[in-house]
Amino acid sequence: MKDYSKVFYRLFILLVLSIHMHISANSSETTVMSYVRLSDHVPHKATADAALLGRLETSTEIPVTFVLPLRNQNALETLLQRLYDPADQEYYGKYLTPEEFNEQFAPTQADYDKVIAYAKSLNLEIVGTHSNRTLLNVSAPSTLLEKAFNVQIDQYQSLHGRTFYAPTNDPAVPNSIATIISGIVGLDNHAVWRPHHYLKEVTTKSTESEKVTTPSLLAPSGPNGGLSPRDITTAYNLSGVSANGTGQLSGYQLSDINTYSQQFGLPQAVLTDIIVDGGPAAGIDAEVTLDIELVHALAPQAQIYVYKGPNSSQGVLDTYNRIATDNIAKQVSTSWGLGEDFKANTTQLQAENAIFQQMAAHGQTMYAASGDDGAFDDYRVNGSQSIAVDDPASQPYVVGVGGTKLTVDSQSGAYITESVWNGGLGAAGGGGVSKVWPIPVWQQNVSTTYSKTNRNVPDVSLNSDGATGYAIFHNGQWGVYGGTSCAAPLWAGFTARVNQTLVANNKQPLGFANPALYTIGTGPNHALNFHDINTGDNLFYHAGTGYDNATGWGSFNGANLLATLTNSLPTPPPAQNLPHINIVMNHAQNQFFKGSIGTYFIDINNDGKAPTAGPITVRINLPQGLRYRFLRGLGWTVNGSTLTCTQNFPIKAGFAYPTIILYVDVATNALSLLTTTATVSGGGSVSSTVSNQTAIR
Repeated sequence: MKDYSKVFYRLFILLVLSIHMHISANSSETTVMSYVRLSDHVPHKATADAALLGRLETSTEIPVTFVLPLRNQNALETLLQRLYDPADQEYYGKYLTPEEFNEQFAPTQADYDKVIAYAKSLNLEIVGTHSNRTLLNVSAPSTLLEKAFNVQIDQYQSLHGRTFYAPTNDPAVPNSIATIISGIVGLDNHAVWRPHHYLKEVTTKSTESEKVTTPSLLAPSGPNGGLSPRDITTAYNLSGVSANGTGQLSGYQLSDINTYSQQFGLPQAVLTDIIVDGGPAAGIDAEVTLDIELVHALAPQAQIYVYKGPNSSQGVLDTYNRIATDNIAKQVSTSWGLGEDFKANTTQLQAENAIFQQMAAHGQTMYAASGDDGAFDDYRVNGSQSIAVDDPASQPYVVGVGGTKLTVDSQSGAYITESVWNGGLGAAGGGGVSKVWPIPVWQQNVSTTYSKTNRNVPDVSLNSDGATGYAIFHNGQWGVYGGTSCAAPLWAGFTARVNQTLVANNKQPLGFANPALYTIGTGPNHALNFHDINTGDNLFYHAGTGYDNATGWGSFNGANLLATLTNSLPTPPPAQNLPHINIVMNHAQNQFFKGSIGTYFIDINNDGKAPTAGPITVRINLPQGLRYRFLRGLGWTVNGSTLTCTQNFPIKAGFAYPTIILYVDVATNALSLLTTTATVSGGGSVSSTVSNQTAIR
């Protein structure tokens, strides 16, 4: 099979939580009990500080997207753990094709057809369908959408002068549709995704700046004192690595890319544009040029696919989804992002997550810039100095890439040291703790994460300081660029080298990189594979030995990490008969009301090929807003103070333990969506974690 390194031109990054539905209290607005209102579709944070301009012009054409959730979510999460567990001889490295993924996890064709028929009944124009049936793109004038969803759409002006529209109330849809969609994206357009780069220095644009010059023998050796491809490979220990991305697929001016290649003696870049939803607005984008040139720097023989979509909520989803369903590239980078607090709505965050899960199931990995505002990701949006992280770097199935400041020897270019990139507010490596996502299973055994319950960011880092930035040729002139936008494509270029080596040795591609990176990071040789950053902070989180929320595991020690990844990811060994404990958690419907008692059901079964060996333990983690009340299960030893259950008796393959029942009190001030997690370990099996998202009414 072919694997390809791809630069994701994307215009942004979005956020999405998960959406839930509740019945409108105003039965006069819809037929009683026949419609429900979808929650979290009004961007209160955006409209609170904006000036109301009045009702949106009724003829304004608005594109919107129906989002359908994946099926069999618990089974998918279990599969993803097994695909990336080298000890699981049955599943390890056996990635799914898009067709296999659709068969097991995509919404059914019947449900998709039902949403299409519903849209047509409202006279909405169908403008896009998707092979995995998770998104349906429609378009209609504002007045038609207001009637269709029983909303009012107003126009606003932000504090920065940008005009946008948004609904004043949540949309209503029939019960029959509410049960098969997770929500609607596009009823507002307040979210604008932003690149994570900045320009330190630029030459005067002229014919002279387009000439190829002789590189300096000193480091940095690029024009204007920027890092050249040679400087990057020297500093990060890739000079002696023969792999160069061959066979991998990873608005710009081709002449810019060609000048960059000629300046540094690289082969001409092989580029393929893929236009999504008509592409972005006209113009030459520095972010695209930067991504292409830096991927080309580390993977000069890779074929680079550039996906271009509009800077809108729907454009983000459609572009990511196209990358997943095409399944061409095995390493992807995006340098666009937006703080979790400025997501379009929770539907969009969950839709993103589903796409990244599909990428992981295919054996694709996405590297995302973690942002350039340090621990305060919203700073450049609204001046906020509240702790926040960037999406999609905070997504659980994305590798978040933070920023460092690199110091090299001026004569040889050899690596000397790195520290956390911190040039103050608006110029520091992004990192922190997600307010949305629970801690992933591969991060749970890391002792130095700031949070033990939520996703920690970033995962890794690379030089991002403009003072030690990269020479980039854009729009006919040389500039020196910094930002985590530089770090993400370089990690993708490095991964292209890894995958080239794996494929050449008849092995599967690396796939979603975090499970392997965290295994190495927590192992005895992490200092040989990563440059561990232990100096500095990102305005809140401090660097330290091992993992930290300022730089993750640090930057790659190229040749060493490449050798470890290609040698420690062997061809899957012969299958053995082993137990495998699976965990499933559900909650009782129509119970989780504020001030009431709710019930969870946790089932543990052995779907492996041998009996369990030794005791197993289930650990439950409740979010804020839920309080433990009672826990029981036949044959289980329960501890209410630690929320653990232990079972000492083995079970045969194909059998299950008695159900664990957990009762909780729902706080009167609980959030509208809460996530409870449970982890099972022991029994001779790998541990498994499940999460359950519950709508609180």
